[in-house]
Amino acid sequence: MNSLILSSLFIIPALLFSLSNFRSISLRKSYDLIQFGLYTAIILGLGAMVWTHFNEPIHASLIQYADFGLTIRLDALSSLMYTMIGIIGLVVVRYSRNYLDGEKRHKQFIARLATTIAFVQLLVISGNLAIFFISWVGTSMGLHQLLLFYPERKKARLAAHKKFIIARMGDLTLLSAFILIYLQLGTADLSQIFEQVQNLSRETLPFQLELAGILLVASACLKSVQIPFHGWLLDVMETPTPVSALLHAGLLNAGPFLILRFAYLIDLTSTATIILIIIGGLSALFGAIIAISQPSIKTSLAYSSIGHMGFTLLVCGLGVYAASLLHLVAHSFYKAHSFLSSGSLIEKVQTSGADHYKRSYRIGRIILALITSVVLYLGVTSFWQNSMEMEFQLSVISGIIFLGILSLHINTLDSTNGGRSIIYLIVGSLLVVNCFYLFEHAFAFLLKNQIPSIRTLSETDKGIVLGLMILFTLTVLSQSMFSQFANSLFFRRMEIHFRNGLYLNHILNRFMNSLTLKPIK
Repeated sequence: MNSLILSSLFIIPALLFSLSNFRSISLRKSYDLIQFGLYTAIILGLGAMVWTHFNEPIHASLIQYADFGLTIRLDALSSLMYTMIGIIGLVVVRYSRNYLDGEKRHKQFIARLATTIAFVQLLVISGNLAIFFISWVGTSMGLHQLLLFYPERKKARLAAHKKFIIARMGDLTLLSAFILIYLQLGTADLSQIFEQVQNLSRETLPFQLELAGILLVASACLKSVQIPFHGWLLDVMETPTPVSALLHAGLLNAGPFLILRFAYLIDLTSTATIILIIIGGLSALFGAIIAISQPSIKTSLAYSSIGHMGFTLLVCGLGVYAASLLHLVAHSFYKAHSFLSSGSLIEKVQTSGADHYKRSYRIGRIILALITSVVLYLGVTSFWQNSMEMEFQLSVISGIIFLGILSLHINTLDSTNGGRSIIYLIVGSLLVVNCFYLFEHAFAFLLKNQIPSIRTLSETDKGIVLGLMILFTLTVLSQSMFSQFANSLFFRRMEIHFRNGLYLNHILNRFMNSLTLKPIK
């Protein structure tokens, strides 16, 4: 009974959001209701995080109908995501109040925004396959309406059109996966599904569940703009900025959340994890390379999101789900801030000193940067190896962080910057690497038995990871050590290709137009 009452409270924000859709409710009253609902969601989420840490997960059916009623599941993962969505939603809603001031359809926009947030919140606390799927589709349809807020804009219609087709593909793969899970395990209840899956191993996993795991990965990749289905994200710049902020900071997270929610099943499916490693790794590399070549801030942020979502799925494929959730949360807050402040002149003033940054391209300084980076990385990694068990996957992730630090060290030590910059660099590098290990350990402790323990990678997995690490290393070294050739004919030609995203979006546009009777105009 107590669980039922507590679970019922989490529906209150969604009910308040639905009230904002009534025409009789004024715009000001709608904002008050939505903000009150979001404040309530944040408080409830924080309370649930504390409760579920010291108690068993809460699983309650508000409306019982076989396995397909309105069922809520509150555990460490859902509570954390629910709280994060509440915070980001509150920031976006408050920003929208002034951003859309004077807009004729302001009331319509905030109603659509509230509906979308409500579906995302319901998604993360879903307790069975039916509610999860309905929320998944509802989130997509809510975003579709937000993308068409300015229907007279060609790029907005094009983005909505491409997103609609790709989203339906994702819905189909997710529905197929859920049907296979239900037919094999005989239940749609998530708690019972997790309990049965934990009793299986890779050797005893039925083919139907292995296929379901692959379909879940396909759904996540389609939802989280992984290559080559990322093109629609580049065309959403015609939508209001709050939509971009909510999309990049919240809605794209549905893909990684799907993998985290069904982590026990994904971890048993060797093919699914290999797909995650390959697609996630290539998307991360693609997004990172293309983002730095974009002249537009918002387009650069879009490619950055593609890369970050790819990295999150890559970490899921490695089986380090705590680190994946850590990156998911950190990226959400970072990207919300980036979009909502993209038009600000404050950052331009703060980075005005970057205009005086110059590289000398001296081999001695570059070697010194490499040595300091390696010493720092080995020192911090050795410290954490002695204090906790260090798996191969954690070493890989910290190695990727090391590559980022290496790039910073080369750019700083091989420049005209003074000694203060070097001190800041060393302190910042130590802080970043230590924070990764510290927060990864904290998230693993928070999630406890909601995620599987880090598995031992197969030789195939290690070979693929090694190949990706070589590509990452070559990319970082190319960016850091060969930028003096930026004015050469070869690099200028490559820059044109990179600015156009290797033309993958143009290919996707042609494919999408081939699916309709007439092109989007």
